[in-house]
Parts: sequence; structure tokens; C-alpha cells
Amino acid sequence: MKLWIHKRWLIGWIAFLLIWMFPLSAFCQKASIKDVNVKGTNAVWKVSFDVQNCFTEKMQEAIQSGIQTTFTFYIHLYQKRSWWKDRKVASVEFHHTVQYNPIQKVYQVALGENRSSLAVSSLGEAKKLMSEVKELEIRPSSPLNPGVPTYFRIKAELDPVRLPLHLEYLLFFVSLWDFKTDWHIEPLPP
Repeated sequence: MKLWIHKRWLIGWIAFLLIWMFPLSAFCQKASIKDVNVKGTNAVWKVSFDVQNCFTEKMQEAIQSGIQTTFTFYIHLYQKRSWWKDRKVASVEFHHTVQYNPIQKVYQVALGENRSSLAVSSLGEAKKLMSEVKELEIRPSSPLNPGVPTYFRIKAELDPVRLPLHLEYLLFFVSLWDFKTDWHIEPLPP
């Protein structure tokens, strides 16, 4: 009997150590901002980037069942200041929204940065449109100080899904496919 108790404790400790050493989040790919390209002058900057690993299997299933899915993008332009908080020179927020129409078998993608709406036939095309931002114009609210380091902060997140009639309290697992990237910092070329 004592030997069986010791084996159970040993198995329990090994399981605890494995879970502690290899958390499940280590096996998940986190969404991130990649392939950032910035070009322009002090008056107008054009920013392009991709969000990678932003679609989970559950999100794709939800999109194909007709649930509207919205990504919100935040882009801020800062200039460094010594002995003080960095100065925010520009700020842009916009949305990309996708909704599948199962009757017409079409994905409707609305791109907020240029106020356009596109209809595509495949989920792959819709995912590409949702996760790409191309040459978004950023205009500083005040002139940039020459010679001062300047950088962009970029973030993307999935807007929470709202179900009708407070069903989110019953179907609490729907919130498990939310995502949010870390802030990506991209310095401007001198």
C-alpha cells in the first residue's frame, strides 16, 4: 500500500514539473506584426505590414458559420524626448471586418483604412485581406523635429464577439479565440 502511495506522489510531481516547465502557451503560435515597411517624408509616411498567426481554427470555423469578425489596428507615431514621456505626433485607428454569406458563398471584407469593401470567394483571400495593411498614409499633427529619433508603435487585436440575448454568458468559450498582438516598435529611417 505504501509503495502505491509513493508512486502516485512521484507521478504527480513529474506531471507538475512537466506542466510547469512546458506551459501550453509555449505550443501556441502568438499573433505578431511582421514585414513592416515605412517610407515617406516628415509630411506623410506610408506604412505597410502583415499580421501573422492571427487566425485560429476556431476563428475560421466561426467566420465560415457567418459570424462577423473584426480586427482593430492601432498605429501611433512618437518622437523621443529626454527626461519626459515621448511625444505622440500621430495616431490612427481603423478596422478590417469579414463576414461570410453562406447563401452566396462570398466573404465580404470591409477595409476601414481606405473605406472600401471587397467580395472574395475563398477564405484564404479573405484572411489575406484581413491581415494585410498596405501603404496606409500617416500625417503627423505637428512638424517632426529633425534629428530626433522617431518611431511607430503598431498593434492589432480582435474585437470581442457579441452574441445576441446575452448568450455570451452561456457560451463563454467563444471568448477563447480572442487575440491581441504585442506592440511592435518600428523606428523611422534617419
